[in-house]
Amino acid sequence: MHVLFLCLLGLASTAAGAREFYVDWENDRFVKDGKTFQYVSGGMHYFRIPHQYWKQRILAAKSAGLNAVQSYAIWNAHEPSPGVYDFEGNLDIVRFIKTVHESDMALILRVGPYICAEWNYGGLPPWLLAIPGIQIRTSDKKYLSAVRNWLYVLLPKIKPFLYANGGPIIMIQVENEYGSFGCDHNYVNTLYKMFHKILGNKVVYFTTDGDREFELRCGVTPPHMLGTVDFRPSEIENLDQILGRLRKYQPKGPMVNSELYAGKSDWMGQSYIVTEAGPLGA
Repeated sequence: MHVLFLCLLGLASTAAGAREFYVDWENDRFVKDGKTFQYVSGGMHYFRIPHQYWKQRILAAKSAGLNAVQSYAIWNAHEPSPGVYDFEGNLDIVRFIKTVHESDMALILRVGPYICAEWNYGGLPPWLLAIPGIQIRTSDKKYLSAVRNWLYVLLPKIKPFLYANGGPIIMIQVENEYGSFGCDHNYVNTLYKMFHKILGNKVVYFTTDGDREFELRCGVTPPHMLGTVDFRPSEIENLDQILGRLRKYQPKGPMVNSELYAGKSDWMGQSYIVTEAGPLGA
């Protein structure tokens, strides 16, 4: 039987008092404070929502039965020019994290630095393109230097809010759908090391990729990160095949859909797209 943890686009403590959230690889599960934990989360991107409505949206998700929310972190909005940072108003990520915590919800933070998110340049700052010879999403030193500068500003802000530190953050995503772009595991592992240097082992790191063979082969990066998959509701009837492909590259651990596309993007000049409830309404 497949147990699938879904993401649709206080907290308990152990007897010893320590808060913990980790992957039990041998038993294919998440463990939160000594107990098996299954999350069902909804995508809620703080930078797309007026901050005055964050609380309302989070509580609406909670009322719908979700126990977690997920959000990207948006590099190009936070650093509009090199070394100039904006964490105010709708970009006050610390305030957003606190609001999630106050609502007694878990948080899955998708840092990237490339995030896609149907956002300009996948969240990467356009000023990167002014750096001669830069090669984005690779082991290029110029690119990694810019990434390092960004992460070393962002990660210390979120570290106090990891679940093990008393906050709501249970998982951190590294890159996003990289298997659709490249196949350099050394690059993804270099990113992981940047995260780990600041955040350590106190959080679960993961990747997300499409369900095609080459995407999972190039995107899943064991052993330090949990590989997850994304697919549309219309593909649920092929769940065994999809998860079989994931298992080929990650034999153990919980199986997670990190993006279950409940909707679809509209395109300028085209008709508004309406998605039927289908399997999601079952």
